[in-house]
Amino acid sequence: MHKFDELILRELSRALAEYFPEELVSITQVHVSKDLSFAKVWVSSVRDPEGVVKKFQDQAKELRKILSEKVKARRVPSLYFVSDLTEEKAARIDQLLKEIEK
Repeated sequence: MHKFDELILRELSRALAEYFPEELVSITQVHVSKDLSFAKVWVSSVRDPEGVVKKFQDQAKELRKILSEKVKARRVPSLYFVSDLTEEKAARIDQLLKEIEK
């Protein structure tokens, strides 16, 4: 299953770069359900992360259609986009640790 996650990540990254060239985003993770019906996609964005996630979620059906043309599988999962807040959380933890040191 891990290879399928990576395949979806790679192909979806290419599709987003092609269809949304104005957005500075990266897909950080993809987790596909065991039955291949659902994929949770974590997106990191420099500008307006929540706006980007909403934009992609609004286009999820179209992006799934694009994926189905690129990925040869018996089923292409429905896409659900979420914002990857890892960097923000890491920065907050780093800030807290610096405050403790003082």
